[in-house]
Amino acid sequence: MFLVGRSFALARFGTRSHFGFNYDKQGRDWTVEGGQRQSPIALWSCNTISCNVPKLELVNYNKRLCDPLSVINNGLTVLMRIPNTVEGKQPSLCISSQFGHIFEAQQLHFHWGSELFKGSEHNLDGHFYDGELHIVHKNASFNTNQEAALNCNGFAVLAVLLRNLENPKNQSPAMNEVCKQVSKISELNDSQALGKSISLDDLIVGVDTQKYLTYQGSLTTPPCAEAVIWFVFQTPLDVPKEHWQNFWQLRDYRGKRVLNTYRVLQKEHERPVYRSKGSEGCISK
Repeated sequence: MFLVGRSFALARFGTRSHFGFNYDKQGRDWTVEGGQRQSPIALWSCNTISCNVPKLELVNYNKRLCDPLSVINNGLTVLMRIPNTVEGKQPSLCISSQFGHIFEAQQLHFHWGSELFKGSEHNLDGHFYDGELHIVHKNASFNTNQEAALNCNGFAVLAVLLRNLENPKNQSPAMNEVCKQVSKISELNDSQALGKSISLDDLIVGVDTQKYLTYQGSLTTPPCAEAVIWFVFQTPLDVPKEHWQNFWQLRDYRGKRVLNTYRVLQKEHERPVYRSKGSEGCISK
C-alpha cells in the first residue's frame, strides 16, 4: 500500500522560491543528509512502549499571550509566532526523563492536504488526517536554532492531528478563529491579526494532552536535522469545513495554490515509540 506522509518547520524555513524548496513532490526531490531518525513516520498505538515514558509539563500554556497575534502566509505554511504571555513569561515545555530540559515555544504552523488528499504529517494507527498543527519549542540550553539543530534534543514539537468536518464535535473556538483568519492571507507574505486574545491552552482545548505518542525524529523540512523530540497527541481536533477550506486557497510566489504541504513518510528503522499512561502522562500549569 502506498502511503503519503507529512512536515515540520522553523520560524525561518523555506521554498524553492526564497526558501530553497517546495512541496511539489512532498519532499521526494529534496536533497538532505538523512540518517536513521527521519520524520514523519507511521505510528501504531499497539506497537509502543509504556514504561519510562518522557513526561510532559505544559508551562504557562494557560496564560494569555501578548497581542497582536498574527497569522502569516509565507508561501509554505500558515505561521504564527508565539510571544510572551501578558505576564512576561514564555510558554514552554518541561520534559522529564534523560532530557531534563526546558523547551521554549517559538512558533506554530500548519500542514494540510487538498480537496482530494489528506494532509497530516504523521500516520496514526493506519490513518492520515486532514491536517496537522505543530507547536515548535527550542531547547533553552541553545542560543540559536542553528545550534539546536546540531543536537538530538534541540527541539520539542507538539503535533495535533486535525479533522475537517461539516459538523465538528470536538472543536476549539480559538482554533476556529485562527482558521477563519486564513481567508484573509491568500497572497504570499500576507498577514492578519487575530480578532481576540488567546492562550495556547485555548488553541488545543479539545485535545487530551495526557494521551500522546513520543519518539526521536527530525525536522520535516530541509535540512531535516535529526534534532526533534516529537509528541503526537492521540486526540484529533475538529475544524469546520468552511474554515478549513481557507487553507486550500493560499498562493505561493508563483501564484500557485499551496496544497499537500507534507513530507512523505520515512522509514522507522526500529526506533522505540513511547505511549503515555494517560492521567499520569501530562501536567498543565
